[in-house]
Amino acid sequence: YATSARFSPTLDQWIGLGLVERGRERIGEIVRAHDPLRGEDYDVELCHSVFYDPDGGRQRG
Repeated sequence: YATSARFSPTLDQWIGLGLVERGRERIGEIVRAHDPLRGEDYDVELCHSVFYDPDGGRQRG
């Protein structure tokens, strides 16, 4: 279940947030997501919720 999606200028691609059954076991898996507003289906990659700068180096500058 996708809860939100936005374009990331930092990553230069779309990212989304959602709930996935057994999500931690499925990191790296490609699944199909449906966009009801556009009537389109998309392949999406499941990833860890901290996928950008996981060690915090960018935050500490």
